[in-house]
Amino acid sequence: MIRKSTLFLISLLMVLFTVEAQETKEEKADRMEWFKDAKLGIFVHYGIYAVNGIDESWSFFNGYISHEDYMNQLNGFTASNFDAERWAKLFKNAGAKYSVITTKHHDGVALWDSETDHYKVTKHTPAKKDLITPFVNELRKNDLKVGLYYSLIDWSYPDYPAFKRDSVRYSNNPERWARFVDFYFEQLDELSSTFNPDLYWFDGDWEHSADEWRSKQVREKLFSYNEGVIINSRLNEYGDYMTPEQGVPVAQPENPYWELCLTMNDSWGYQHNDHNYKTPYQLLRTFVDCISKGGNLLLDVGPMQDGTIPKPQIEILEEFGRWTSKHSEAIYGTREGLPEGHFNGPTALSKDHKTLYLYLDYTPESPIFVHGINGKVENVRLVGRKTKIDYQYNQEQANLAVNIPSEVCDPAITVIAVDFADQVKPGEPETNQAMEEFAKLAKNQAWNQKHLPLMGKVKPGISTQHFAGNSLLSKDENILYLLLDGKPNGPLMIKGLRNEINRIWVVGNATKLSHQILGKLYWSEVPGIAYIPVPESVLDPEATVIAVLLDGPVSLYTEEGQVIESN
Repeated sequence: MIRKSTLFLISLLMVLFTVEAQETKEEKADRMEWFKDAKLGIFVHYGIYAVNGIDESWSFFNGYISHEDYMNQLNGFTASNFDAERWAKLFKNAGAKYSVITTKHHDGVALWDSETDHYKVTKHTPAKKDLITPFVNELRKNDLKVGLYYSLIDWSYPDYPAFKRDSVRYSNNPERWARFVDFYFEQLDELSSTFNPDLYWFDGDWEHSADEWRSKQVREKLFSYNEGVIINSRLNEYGDYMTPEQGVPVAQPENPYWELCLTMNDSWGYQHNDHNYKTPYQLLRTFVDCISKGGNLLLDVGPMQDGTIPKPQIEILEEFGRWTSKHSEAIYGTREGLPEGHFNGPTALSKDHKTLYLYLDYTPESPIFVHGINGKVENVRLVGRKTKIDYQYNQEQANLAVNIPSEVCDPAITVIAVDFADQVKPGEPETNQAMEEFAKLAKNQAWNQKHLPLMGKVKPGISTQHFAGNSLLSKDENILYLLLDGKPNGPLMIKGLRNEINRIWVVGNATKLSHQILGKLYWSEVPGIAYIPVPESVLDPEATVIAVLLDGPVSLYTEEGQVIESN
């Protein structure tokens, strides 16, 4: 009780005497710099829901299981193999610069030794130990920034209004709501005074307004403990950065600070039967998209109830470690790349804007081109390997051609660095690149005869934001043609396609191809990502054309992405 009173008094005094000055753009940039530079974080969803391997909190809220049966998982949560040191080293070796762990999900179970009168693993589970303290300590030993996930929602707390989707405890009771706000403010005081996190990752703000949550006061409270703290967007309008889920924004986010949170399979927490893992290549390709748009990837792991991280997740993290250690120069501290029309693929710029990074998810058979970049090119090199790269730069036309030997390409994503004497200045982008490339191919008589009669009249295709390569459309826009130069390192990726895909085939030999949609939630309007594996046996030595038959004229999603209420 003495500790509670002291914490409350200290918090009240700090908030009362904190004069909230309007933060300038430059001051915010300084505060956010480590986050902007970090690029990769690891999200940890750990809690009692791993006992049965079911959806965290939502399973009882949606009525898939009773609240009583859900909370009975407390009896099976042992954390017997929990090893904070091993976790932290694994995350660091993967290339992460920060980690965010669930201190309390919507079920209300605290993973630290909270003095509030509510569920906690130190008292109500066989684990009988604080899991947050050792993890935070190990993160700091490994020079990783500390992020704490905290659910504003608490569906198990007796004074919280919502209980299940079809039932509430009360609808208008200011006294009970005030008790809940006092409770969660006290928990935030504990987290800040005990752990002093670098970042708060809130969740659940959609259930109440900023005034009801007292979001402004929450922000003031957290800054009174740490004036450099960073807060995600889920504190109504009082956060610092946006948090899209499960899919990279198609459009460039307006907020310069953002982070994609992404599961390795289809679940945040551990689920016994979820073996639908994305491949390391698919996840690395998504990571590169985040880098190219100036954002971060917060990649999720879901440990088993005993604290063991599943083997498939470890293998993914190890492949991230291989790729990030090799290409660190082209990851950390970079900024968003060139606008559309300059290069068919992701790009990024060094912080001083004097180096341009090109990311290739295929092994090219011919030179790659960068269009409309002004400045003096001093060198072109392969990142992560000392290999001479031949290039030709036409300064008058502002075009760069780079020849990349196939034997030096990375099995996942190759990175080329283009060093300039001064800052890169994008000029006029190439607006009709796909049609020009198609016209060049059509001059090859053998290729022409094999492909053109089967394609008919075509028009320019979709944006490189949706497909990182050249594409065309049939006259009625029902068929999307993807032009491949070289050998893809993994499945082709189409983002933001609203249409259903009816059939996919290789033009010229009629081989039918399969596809997979990942990241599509049935109740969300945001499309999933379409992945199309292309076997090497069907590739054309000049250029391969993949035909994608749609259920109607092509329709594309072009928004930034959205917060999904399932975290």
